[in-house]
Amino acid sequence: MFTQFRIAHVTVALVTLLASFSSTAVLAKSYQHELGTIEINEPPKRVVVLDWALAESVLALGVNPIASADVKGYQDWVGSPNMPSDVTDVGSRREPNLELIASLKPDLILMSGHLAPAYEKLNAIAPTLVMSIYNDKKQPYENAKSLVSTLGEVFDREDQAQQLVDETSQKLSQNGQQVAKMTNGKPFIMVRFIGDKHVRVHSTGSLMNDTISAMSLDNSWQGPTNSWGFSSASVEQLAQYQDSNVLIFGPLSDAEQAQLNGSPLWAAMAFSRENRVKIVPKVWTFGSLVAMQRLSDEVVTQVSTLGKQ
Repeated sequence: MFTQFRIAHVTVALVTLLASFSSTAVLAKSYQHELGTIEINEPPKRVVVLDWALAESVLALGVNPIASADVKGYQDWVGSPNMPSDVTDVGSRREPNLELIASLKPDLILMSGHLAPAYEKLNAIAPTLVMSIYNDKKQPYENAKSLVSTLGEVFDREDQAQQLVDETSQKLSQNGQQVAKMTNGKPFIMVRFIGDKHVRVHSTGSLMNDTISAMSLDNSWQGPTNSWGFSSASVEQLAQYQDSNVLIFGPLSDAEQAQLNGSPLWAAMAFSRENRVKIVPKVWTFGSLVAMQRLSDEVVTQVSTLGKQ
């Protein structure tokens, strides 16, 4: 009888062990990304994020990373969702501190393709998932939705991911309907000043362009853009777009504002004379879905004051 008991006990143990292996196998999932493939057995808990758009996305899903690149920069430029103050700063987004990252013993590293030269070293530290919103495909909205959905799977937060995707779509649609009641019918040109004589103009491939497009608004600038979705231009080149509404991405310092207001060329342009120039408060224009929602809200706010002092 003792022998039978031992056999039964061993059999139960083997069945339990096999069930455990089977469960692990079911949970394990491979993810093909821009630079390779990784396998994840369970939702990662120690996550290092080296891209602000990715940081925005994981935070929006309720996942707090243990470390991020340029934490203060994120807090200053992105801001929402809030990044907890106890997140470790692992250096710049272009040159993160690999030794510090390794010492944190992460179980997942998230990066965009713009950090590709460091991929092999990072992947040697921990499984590294490479996803980009801004690339030669020039479809940041679609890329952002895909990225958020993938992160939802990785962190076992599919419901939160789908909710974020749906909320973004609804907000863009609703804001577009509001703007349709207020707009003067003119297209938009969206710029960020680089010095006093040059601007970056956001168009195809930019989050701002996809935002206004989803709101059924038009972009005047149709020239070639880089993988980030902007072109470089002189202030003089904006003269041919005087019939547009102008959105300037801030913040502008008092000195920059005074310099702009004091420019005879700028003052002579129709969009300046007719008060169709609006400064958008600080919102990260290279973000993900949360940034897109905020940009959309700002468009509504700015459009409501077009033509007014």
